[in-house]
Amino acid sequence: MKIKQTIIDQINNVDSRKRICNALPMSDQMLYKHLSANSDNGRLTKMDALMAISKETGTAVDQLCEESVSVQQN
Repeated sequence: MKIKQTIIDQINNVDSRKRICNALPMSDQMLYKHLSANSDNGRLTKMDALMAISKETGTAVDQLCEESVSVQQN
């Protein structure tokens, strides 16, 4: 699971990141790093981060993530 790109674009600004950081034990630089990476099952898919992002965006928690598609190479 990853955060949807539309959500990342919506919250990847100084004001939104500050509000999310206030709800999490995380610095702005670390949040920015996680937003940029948006890794599969990363820190942003944990419930406390999802709740903070949901509060900031007004989007339901179950609408923030999407299944990530992994491509296998032979």
